[in-house]
This record gives sequence, C-alpha cells and structure tokens, in this order.
Amino acid sequence: MMNNLKPETERLVREELQIGRFDSVDEMIVEGVHARREGKTPMPQTRRRTPAEAVAHIRQLRRGNRNEGRA
Repeated sequence: MMNNLKPETERLVREELQIGRFDSVDEMIVEGVHARREGKTPMPQTRRRTPAEAVAHIRQLRRGNRNEGRA
C-alpha cells in the first residue's frame, strides 16, 4: 500500500526514527493504532490550530506532555 504524506508528517516520522523512539514506520503505525483503540490518544480536534498553537503543542509533545497545549 502506498500513501502520500504531507511534508510535515514525513519530517515527524523521520525525527521519530532518528531519535530511536521507533525501529520502523510499521512499528510507529501499529503502536499509534493500538493507542487510539485503547483510548490513549485524544480524538482529532474539530478546530484547526493556529501555527503558533501547533508549535506550542509540538514543544509540549517533545517534553512528553501528551495532554498540554490542546486547543
């Protein structure tokens, strides 16, 4: 199966692999699906974040704060 990723998604995937959080893209996808099914990740927001909100959210995620910075 082939998928086209947005450039920012591709960058995020590369970063996660480079820092060793995941060994493969497949592992990353499977873990994400399992987390969603178990309710560990919030559902997508109906309102899009502003660029400033998105940057703040990414910084929180990098610090390990999964629920901070939600709009």
